[in-house]
Parts: sequence; C-alpha cells; structure tokens
Amino acid sequence: MARRTTMMQPMINGGGSGTGRRVLTVVVVLVLVALVLRDPIGAAHTVQLLAEWAGDALDALGKFGSALSRTS
Repeated sequence: MARRTTMMQPMINGGGSGTGRRVLTVVVVLVLVALVLRDPIGAAHTVQLLAEWAGDALDALGKFGSALSRTS
C-alpha cells in the first residue's frame, strides 16, 4: 500500500482574528494606568522590586552560563 501523506493547513494570524489579544492588552494597560494614578509611590516601589528581581535573575543566568562554559 502506498504511504498516505497529509498536509497541514497553514494557520493565518494564529488561527484567529487577534481581537482577543488586543482587548486583553488594552485591559492590562488600563489597569496599570489606574494603579499608577491611584498609588504612584506604591507603583514605583513595585517597579523597583521587579527590576531588582529581573537583575538578579539575569546575574544568575550569566553565572550559570559562565559555569557551563568553564566545564566544557
């Protein structure tokens, strides 16, 4: 018997129109703006903590990569 090949249909725009993603983005931006307007000092403190955490994560990844390159 001959082997049967199947063709996958290409997904255009991720399979949807993308309006859900746009709506979610707008809602997130509006919530962030509302939080900043309600408590700017708290929002600034939160951003500082997130930036510090991101910096620590990048440092850890750099140390990990450096340790991997030394063992090879």
